[in-house]
Parts: sequence; structure tokens; C-alpha cells
Amino acid sequence: MFETLLDDAAQNNAFRHIHPGTKILLGLGSLCICLVSPTPVVPVLSGLILSMVLLVPARIPARIYGELLLAPVVFSVFSIVVLLFMLGGGDVVWEFSPVSWIHLTITTNAVHQSVLILSRVFGCMVSLFFIALTTPMTDLFNVMKRCRVPVELIDLMMIMYRYIFIFYDQAKEIWQAQVMRLGYQRPKESIHSFSMLCGMLFISSWIAGEDVVRAMDCRCYNGIMPSLDPMEPVRMQSFIPVVLYLSGLCGILVVVITGIVVFS
Repeated sequence: MFETLLDDAAQNNAFRHIHPGTKILLGLGSLCICLVSPTPVVPVLSGLILSMVLLVPARIPARIYGELLLAPVVFSVFSIVVLLFMLGGGDVVWEFSPVSWIHLTITTNAVHQSVLILSRVFGCMVSLFFIALTTPMTDLFNVMKRCRVPVELIDLMMIMYRYIFIFYDQAKEIWQAQVMRLGYQRPKESIHSFSMLCGMLFISSWIAGEDVVRAMDCRCYNGIMPSLDPMEPVRMQSFIPVVLYLSGLCGILVVVITGIVVFS
């Protein structure tokens, strides 16, 4: 499922043939700006703009994008609810005491900090999704090679990335076979079936790893995995809008910071 969502979207989007360095610059630049922003305006604006870019020009299906956003959004919301009661400072907005020894309060500073954290999470999350949904992993590995990242580390990441989905497929097949045999009908059977799934997955993964080593030896593996690097050249019609967009975000950030300093 996740392999289909990410790899298919990265291979078939309208930005597929744009130089990966341009897309990485846009994603990482937006992420850094969202992280240093002292106000929720810039991260929210960045997240909304990049979301529109993904859905309209890049032609990422809205269903796929929504499914990817759902899990981190739910996790972020629950985390923010906890932060509302942990952070303090400012006036009390809401308080609740179910018993004498429990006193829950929400202050204005907690609300401000929680909204800021939530907006930063949203902006950074969309920035990372922009890279993941528009740039295939092969292009990212080629960019790492051009940046002089050690080849051994890149090869290790390639193998790990591939085997994430192999392990997932194997676990899914074993789990489906157990469900068909009513292995999760009762709690005791569920624990037994899950322990068997983990053991079988470990054994099958070990065998698959040995098969890969033998296959690499048969192909005269010498410590380096050669890969094609058919990158498109950096084109000004895509690079200039990225620079203008990041410059605009930086300008908005400077204006906001200046306003905060003036009025504080």
C-alpha cells in the first residue's frame, strides 16, 4: 500500500522530469523557514501553497494525499491536546478539577505555543511530502552521490528502503493466511498468532537477505551498486519560481519578525 502510494505518485506526477535538486531546494527551504518562524502565519501559508502545488500542477490524486496526511494529522492533534495542559504562562482560559487532587488548566501561552507547534508541524510535514511525492528515491540517491555522500551508506539505504516493502508484503501475506484460519478470534489465539507471525517474518527475512547476498555475488558485486543517473538539467523556468517563492516566504517572515519586535 505505502509503496504504491509513494513510489507510484513520485514516478507519475507532472513534476517527474524536473531536476530533483530544484524540488529538494523547494522542500527543504520551506521546511527550514517553517521551523524558524515565530508565528503560525508563515508555516500555514507555506503548507497551503505547497498543498495546492501538489494537487493542481503536480497532479497528485487528492485521495492519496489525504490518506498520507491523515495519520500525522491525527497524531499531531493528540499531541497538541497534551501540550495544552503541560504548558503554562499567561491568563487562565479554561480549568477543570474532577477531583480535589487533579487540577487541569489551559492558559493563553499554552494556546499560543500549541497553535505555533501545530502550524510548524503542518508546514514541515507538507514540505517533506512534497519531496516524497514528486521525487523518486532513485533520484534522491543520485543527488546524494553528487553531494559526495559515501557510496557504502547510499547502498545500505537502497537495500533498507527496498526491504521495508518486502517485509511489509511478507507480513501482510502471513497475516492474511492467519486471518483466513481464524487465528485472531480470541485474545489468546491473537497473541499466539502474532508471535508466530513475528518468528516467521524473522526467518523469511533472513532467508531473503541470504538470497540477495548470493544474487549479488553471482553478479560480481564489488562493494558498489552501479545505477543510472539520467537527471534532467536544471531549467530556469522551474528554478526561478522556486527561488521567488522561497524569497517571498523569507520576506513575509522578516516582516512578521519586525512587527513582533516593534509591538513587543
